[in-house]
Amino acid sequence: MARTKMTRHQLKEKDEITTSLRRFTDFVYGRQKEIVTGAAVLVVLAIAFIGWNIYASSRNASAQTQLSAAIAVYGDTTNIKNDKERYEKTIVEAQKTIDSYRSLPVGIIAQYYLALSQEGLGETAKAVQNLQEVIQRGDASIKGVAQFALAAIQRKHGESQKAIELYKQLYESGGYSKAAAAYELAVLYEANNQLDQAKDYYQKLATEFPDSPFRQEVDEAMKRLGVTLPPPTAQKPS
Repeated sequence: MARTKMTRHQLKEKDEITTSLRRFTDFVYGRQKEIVTGAAVLVVLAIAFIGWNIYASSRNASAQTQLSAAIAVYGDTTNIKNDKERYEKTIVEAQKTIDSYRSLPVGIIAQYYLALSQEGLGETAKAVQNLQEVIQRGDASIKGVAQFALAAIQRKHGESQKAIELYKQLYESGGYSKAAAAYELAVLYEANNQLDQAKDYYQKLATEFPDSPFRQEVDEAMKRLGVTLPPPTAQKPS
């Protein structure tokens, strides 16, 4: 299966979520890894994702090593040129982790990667089911990551209203990057020709998150929609 060229937005999405997940297993590899290519519905923003302790027991060390294998395969677009092969290999490694360590946090993360790979292979129903299980089983941080991925799948398959509802939940709860959720809402509303709502979220991004990775896209969208920001309020003398 030939890989298609990714947009800047897709590259941003791919990079950050994968980088965030890898922080959990970087100690196994002892080196930094960049993920800048591939097909995934993720987002580039710093996520405080790994809140679990590094485990000392041999079983937990083995669990992390197994999870590392799944993550490494998923991100290996250098040696595995064919996306279908990469997703299939990821599913094998992720399933090994789930089978052996289902009760541990690494098992939940492995199920997340399983879902992403299933979506990559066109097995959307399985991907959605696994993401829903991750949302139910995971703690607050992994729940937000899985919700964001699920919303992206819904958006991809034309379920815009479901995606909007999930993005709104994430924006209001803070379970994931508010800037990322706001950007996705703005883009979805604009695509649906709900321009007042789109303008509202673009304005939120410009005023509340002026340094977000989406700033260039936000500025272009606001210009396109004829949105002007109010001048900054003069600072009162102290």
